[in-house]
Amino acid sequence: MKLLRLLPCLLLSGITLFAAAKPVPVVLDTDIGDDIDDALALSLALQSPELKVLAVSTVLQHGDERAALVWKILELYGRTDIPVGVGAEQTLMGKPRTGDVVQAKALPAGFHAGGERVNGIELLLDTIRKSPEKVTVLAYGPLTNIALLLRADASIRGNIERIVLMNGVFFRPGLEYNTMMDAEASAIVYSSGIPIETVGLDVTMQCRLSQSDMRRLESSKLDTVSFLLQLIRLWQGKNPDAYPILHDPLAIAVAVKPDLVYTQRGSVKVETHGTPDETYGMTIFRKDSSGNVTVANEVSSAKVIDFFLSRVLAPPRKP
Repeated sequence: MKLLRLLPCLLLSGITLFAAAKPVPVVLDTDIGDDIDDALALSLALQSPELKVLAVSTVLQHGDERAALVWKILELYGRTDIPVGVGAEQTLMGKPRTGDVVQAKALPAGFHAGGERVNGIELLLDTIRKSPEKVTVLAYGPLTNIALLLRADASIRGNIERIVLMNGVFFRPGLEYNTMMDAEASAIVYSSGIPIETVGLDVTMQCRLSQSDMRRLESSKLDTVSFLLQLIRLWQGKNPDAYPILHDPLAIAVAVKPDLVYTQRGSVKVETHGTPDETYGMTIFRKDSSGNVTVANEVSSAKVIDFFLSRVLAPPRKP
C-alpha cells in the first residue's frame, strides 16, 4: 500500500526532472567576425546541453563572410544540421559599418556557408513559427534583425519566451557598440513588452580572460579550440597582450545559469535623437518591479570564466 501511495509522487518527480533537463530552444543572432566574443559565444552555446540551437542569423555588412565563419564553427562541432541565415546588412537608418571582417582570414580559400544563401530574417521567422515550444532569442549584435522580425509579424511575439541580450550600459555613464550601431532597433526591442534579460558593458567588462586562461586554451589539442585561437590571434592583430573579454558569452552563460549575475527589474529607454558618440544610443534604465527588462548589475566573473572554459575546452558534445 505504501508503494502505491508513493507511486504518484515518484512519477511526478520523474516528470519534473525530465522537464528540468529538457533543453531550451534558442535562435542566435550575431555580428560574428568583428570582436572575438561572438565566436566564443557561439562555441559556448553549442557546448551547452541546456540549449537547443535551432538556427543562427548574422547581422551587418559582409553577411556571406560572417555566415561562412558561423558555418566553419558549426562544422568543427559537428552541427551542420543547424541552418545559417544572412540577415540585414544595413541598420534601420542605414548607418554603415566600415572595415573588413578580419576573422574571415582564418577561413580556407573559397570556403563558404553550406547550402543556398538563406535570408536570415525569414529563417528566424520560420524557425520561431514552426517551433512547438516558445523560443528564446539570444541576440548579441546590433538588434536590426530582431527589430525587423518584430515589425514583420506582430504575432511572432506570442512564440517568443524571452529575449536575452548583450546590449547597453546601465550603471555608469557610457555607450555600448551594439546599441549605438542601431539605436532605433534597440528602442523597438526594449519597448516590445517581451520579457528581456540583458547584460550591459558595465558588467561584461569584468569578464576578461587572463594570461593563464589563454595558456589553458593554447594547451588544448582540440580542433575547435585551435580554430578559436586562430580567430583570437587575428582579432589581437599586433597586440598579443590583448585578451578576450566575454561580452557575448556572458549572455549565453546567463541564459543557462542565471545565478551568475545579480539583476534589477525595470524598463529601458534608448536615446535615438542624441548626438553621435555622446548621447545617441544611450540606454536609460528605470527600476520598476512591473517592467519587462531584467538588467544585470553584478557578475560573478570568476565563475563565468570557469564556466566558459570548462565548456569550450571539452570535446564537442553530441546533440
